[in-house]
Amino acid sequence: MVTIEQKMILFSRLIYQLMNAEFKGVLKNLEADYNEKLEKNKRDIDSEVKKIVNNAHKKRDLEVSKIHSTLRINEKKEYMLIREKYYNKFMDRLKAYIYEFVKSDGYKSYLLRLINGIGLKEEAMHNPITPACENNCIGINIKDISLYMTSKDCDLYSELLSAELKKFGYEEGSYRIAVSSDNIIGGFIIEDNIDKFRIDLSIKSLLDDNKEYIMKILFEALEAGEKLE
Repeated sequence: MVTIEQKMILFSRLIYQLMNAEFKGVLKNLEADYNEKLEKNKRDIDSEVKKIVNNAHKKRDLEVSKIHSTLRINEKKEYMLIREKYYNKFMDRLKAYIYEFVKSDGYKSYLLRLINGIGLKEEAMHNPITPACENNCIGINIKDISLYMTSKDCDLYSELLSAELKKFGYEEGSYRIAVSSDNIIGGFIIEDNIDKFRIDLSIKSLLDDNKEYIMKILFEALEAGEKLE
């Protein structure tokens, strides 16, 4: 015969077994739910980390690109400054040579070649044209001209160039030789006083017009190993 005490023990065991089984089920469900949430959180974290890394890489690449761009710009500026520095240094030497040249006897021959190379012709009814050059002449017809030179050249060579103009058929009054208001270094500028046509054959204009060519020759020489000290 089972006593009441034994029944209570059996009942307690049964309740414990039921609760233990139910508790295990709850724990299992909780564990599954926890693992699912854990995996989701892990995926979310991994995704967020990737975004952060990608953004960091993009930002880094952008910063690197900006740095490279800045370096290229600075390098180009530095290169242009160096080119300009060497060009100015070279031009200072060249101008020093030219200033010596305009004092030499060869400068007189240079002016004669210059004016004869133009082939100016004064067209007048009673003054037939006398060809001053047969080859390599521009052959410009101007009836009333001004020829501008440096003050020193006017003092030294105005009579010489006046004689050349007369060879072209110009008479007194159809031309004038005057001092240029610009620092032309040497050579001369011719202007048509009627139509204001201008022929700039000054040495300064020659240098300015050929700056790119001079720089090209200069830097080709420097790259070939020649030094400008």
